[in-house]
Amino acid sequence: MAAINHFSLLDPPIAGLALRRPVRFLALDEIWGIHPALDAVLTLFDSIPVSRTDRRPLRALRAALRHLDAGRPIGVFPEGRRVAAWGEVPLKTGAAWLAVRASVPVVPVAIWGSRHAMPMDRLRIGRAPIRVVVGLPIDPKPHLEQPGSVETLNESIRSALHRELRLLEAAYPSANEGLSRRPLELPDQPE
Repeated sequence: MAAINHFSLLDPPIAGLALRRPVRFLALDEIWGIHPALDAVLTLFDSIPVSRTDRRPLRALRAALRHLDAGRPIGVFPEGRRVAAWGEVPLKTGAAWLAVRASVPVVPVAIWGSRHAMPMDRLRIGRAPIRVVVGLPIDPKPHLEQPGSVETLNESIRSALHRELRLLEAAYPSANEGLSRRPLELPDQPE
């Protein structure tokens, strides 16, 4: 399973390419119908629709568990939506819950620069450098012995993504220069 930060509609195909294998993504049901090209991508990736209005999206979680149980990867955007800045919203626990329930490792995938290639307010793709780091897998088993296993695993996922995004920011600061009035904010958070 992959847990991926989410700045742009480009993130699913970028993550799929970086992981070098077919990945089935969880995606908000409300993005179907926005644009024919987006619908084609959602269909290509056999995305699993998740309703934002359902308190417990059981149908989506069951489909994801069946996919994981069959040994196939799932991609989850734990922020729950596209964001303008990392840390803008707390991570939802769905990725951690699926990893604990299916007993599969979580691979953090940090994407840097996609928000400039296709910002949240545009459906056109522009030129911008994009970098991706596929982090080391996080084993859920050590978290199972702790109270609040889903929450502790979720914190490990957040820390890994935060660490990789800080490294990308340090290595590629020009990916932000001149492309946005507001640079990516990476607040200091406990590692």
